[in-house]
Amino acid sequence: EKFFLNQQDVVSLSQVITDYIFCLQGTSRSCRGNLKFHTLQTLLQRQKREFSCGAFPETASPSEALQRRCNFLADSMPQAMHRYCTAFGSRHVRRFDGHFETCARAGAYPLIDNRYLLVQITHSNLANRVNALTKVTVIVKATRHCTPQKQYEASTEDAELAVSFVDGTMFGGNRSQRTVEIRPHNGSHVEIALQHIATMVYVRRQGPFLSVAVRIPEMLLKEQLDDGEQLCTTGCVRGETVRIKEALANPHSFTRCQGIHVKTPLKIATDRCARVGVNDAFFDACVFDLLMSGDETLVALAVDAEHHIEKFYPPYSRHYANGRHNLSIYDSLSAYEWKHCPAHSTSSSSSPFSSFFLNVDACQLSRAEVILILTLHFVFRLLRLILVC
Repeated sequence: EKFFLNQQDVVSLSQVITDYIFCLQGTSRSCRGNLKFHTLQTLLQRQKREFSCGAFPETASPSEALQRRCNFLADSMPQAMHRYCTAFGSRHVRRFDGHFETCARAGAYPLIDNRYLLVQITHSNLANRVNALTKVTVIVKATRHCTPQKQYEASTEDAELAVSFVDGTMFGGNRSQRTVEIRPHNGSHVEIALQHIATMVYVRRQGPFLSVAVRIPEMLLKEQLDDGEQLCTTGCVRGETVRIKEALANPHSFTRCQGIHVKTPLKIATDRCARVGVNDAFFDACVFDLLMSGDETLVALAVDAEHHIEKFYPPYSRHYANGRHNLSIYDSLSAYEWKHCPAHSTSSSSSPFSSFFLNVDACQLSRAEVILILTLHFVFRLLRLILVC
């Protein structure tokens, strides 16, 4: 049995085809590797020709309501795979690929930067001489029909985490469709939900320290901007990292090289971090930070960072976690020979580790060494003069 469409039916069908093509164009970047997507595009273009949709100018543009609509990624891809990145403690970063690093230099660097989102963090020296995360800036970039640009800032200079964007609002979009929203849990935990791209940014605070995490669909990582390094994708700037495994294998050799002092004995630090139940790279970060700072707040930060990834990124427990809470795997590294030690250099910038801590002890030690050398040199010359006379 054949069905015949009158002109009004064809006009309505042409509008549906135009709207469908418009929707597909909105997902073309994320679906370009999907065979079904390209098949649909081909079929729709063929139907557009078969029904002579070009003869109806009024259907050449998408429906007005459709053009004003914000397309949520979760609607088209509810089972999208996600990745997770976090920065916490004394410059520790877990990248999207699961690799852990401890960065050697302070400063402000992008954690992630794509066409939807920029998260920038700042590592600075604190009063207790620990260099840690002191500021987080989140810029939600303007997206047509979804949200205007929004900016969130958190700083250790503030008594509590901000619970709104810098413009005083708590969401972007409209009340019925909040595409971007701040969800404060308390004065020390804030979530920023970017619902149109199924992404979450978590900002947490423990005492004077901040930490941040990003959970984002894997497909969006392919759209990263290529004009610079990003901690979550390329790791520490210029690849300058602290060799934390070697430092944990022989902390006294490391601190002697850096011109600093161990604040907590290794045995006490490892026992403490084991008791709080932190594991694997989070255990290493916990021990390292306690060794170098003696600050219990950094222990709490490591615990919080591990609990958070276990809760909001289930693949971590299945594929990455091993349950290790000791340092025995690093025993073979105890003889590592440290080089480019700032405590033995005439230039504070000669080593990538020179800014690891606000090194008051190192500065005092360097001055003491210089004074001692000059004194010995003066005495030696004086003795030579006496002998000559």
